[in-house]
Amino acid sequence: VWPTRLGPGYREVDGASLIFAQLVEVMIWVCWLLVALALLLPVSGSCSTTSELQGQYACGICQELRRGLPCERYEACDAGSRAEVEMGCSSVCRRPNPAANALSPSNLKSLELRVSRALGSKGYNFLRISVVSTSEVSPQADFFDYSSQFQHRWHQFYLHTALKEVGPGVVNRFMVAGKSVSVWLPPQGKGVAGLLIADPCILATTVIGLVGCTFGEIHNTRTNTPLLINTFTNSTDTDFWSISGDNFYDRTGKITEEVFGSISLEAKSKIFAAVPGNHDYWVLGKPFLSSGADQCGNGFMQWYGQDTLAARNVTVKSAQPPFDFSIDPGRRPLGCRKAAPSNFLWYNQIGNLGLVGQTGAYSLDTVRPFMQEACSWASSQSGLQLLVLFGHWDKPGAGASSEMAMPQWYTEMAAVTGCSEFDKRGMLKFVMGHTHCNDPHPHGKVGVGFRVAGFGMIGCGNYGMPIIDTTEGLVRVWYFDTSTEDLVDKVVGCVSQKGWRSCTSLAKLWLSQPIPESRLQRQVVV
Repeated sequence: VWPTRLGPGYREVDGASLIFAQLVEVMIWVCWLLVALALLLPVSGSCSTTSELQGQYACGICQELRRGLPCERYEACDAGSRAEVEMGCSSVCRRPNPAANALSPSNLKSLELRVSRALGSKGYNFLRISVVSTSEVSPQADFFDYSSQFQHRWHQFYLHTALKEVGPGVVNRFMVAGKSVSVWLPPQGKGVAGLLIADPCILATTVIGLVGCTFGEIHNTRTNTPLLINTFTNSTDTDFWSISGDNFYDRTGKITEEVFGSISLEAKSKIFAAVPGNHDYWVLGKPFLSSGADQCGNGFMQWYGQDTLAARNVTVKSAQPPFDFSIDPGRRPLGCRKAAPSNFLWYNQIGNLGLVGQTGAYSLDTVRPFMQEACSWASSQSGLQLLVLFGHWDKPGAGASSEMAMPQWYTEMAAVTGCSEFDKRGMLKFVMGHTHCNDPHPHGKVGVGFRVAGFGMIGCGNYGMPIIDTTEGLVRVWYFDTSTEDLVDKVVGCVSQKGWRSCTSLAKLWLSQPIPESRLQRQVVV
């Protein structure tokens, strides 16, 4: 079985390299000590076990060894591992079935448009509109304020972006790259609905995609995930959509470009929200296994174009970059430096729904000022009835401390002035991914927390589309099961013809709770 226990070195080494290898071996023994301690106390960023490396990450580790990284780091120095590397990783990196996972040619290469809410402190009537391209030439003259090649990672792309004032409750039309784009911002205080996704994967030729996407072929995620996104977001029933981290498990940008090329322009014209997961920093999922080839959040933050704390002072017509590029991730063989946390922290409002986006990759002390700012802002917004926290980690480890994993971070936020008032009224919720399941109320947070990470990765094996809905004086969370091709056909057929609101007979109701105006009302958890 590949990889296995520690063994002889993968290659002959000189004296300096031998010293380095010995240091690495000491680190591995320390790591095993931390794993043992983790049985008694959760340890942030604890090391992978051999069984985990043998399964989910075998292809990725083999490819790292081909790049010349030390085998001791991955416990893959035995003869079998060396032979696998010499054979080009052919037995651990299985190729996807092209026929079963072909993207629809008619939808490929649609305009890479991003529409995101402006940071809440800038006011309700603002959106950030961006285009990602492969050319330095602006796709629309006199429209974008900032145009530049991606910094630090994913240099094949260029970002063109601007902050725009729009009218709520009306269709706002723009010409972008010669195409008419219609953008909708719901009136402030109006009920809205949004699609919730986390941890989506497809079978593809990346470090993790070939092996880690365990259910990618069973659920045909390469075709069905873009199809379902298009179907649900093309409906006027949906106001926004989101991905809560581990976005296609992509180190280089190749998979992301491929998948987004099959997402329709209508879907991309909807407001989009994104927060990073551990694999958006380190493709093998853990800081201990990171390398200089990892993106460390840099590709993620530029591709998804969120208006974050880093863009606080970037206003309309400003040519400043809307990101903090001050931290160079570096190109060291081992490890990389994470992008500044301000690039991943945001808060905003859509209709009567407030959203707060976070990342678990930094300490609680680092983000505490942001927490206070976001809660203070939320408490003063007109028509904001429900506040939802968006994050990735549902448990500590893989780069997140216990305080920054979403269940505990919700508890931390519930104690902050401004957010505490929402919590007392039952109107503070959270959404997360990481553990690859679609299920309500995990970790004992009944009626509060929702995990939406069943999109192909190893785990529960379920697959479907969760929706949060704040219309008709209720907070509802719907779940459309699409775990078989028959269910996909039924859901797509109904939603594409009627809109999802006319198809709720095909959905499970995870939550139905009245929205109180001034006092806490009784929750109805389904």
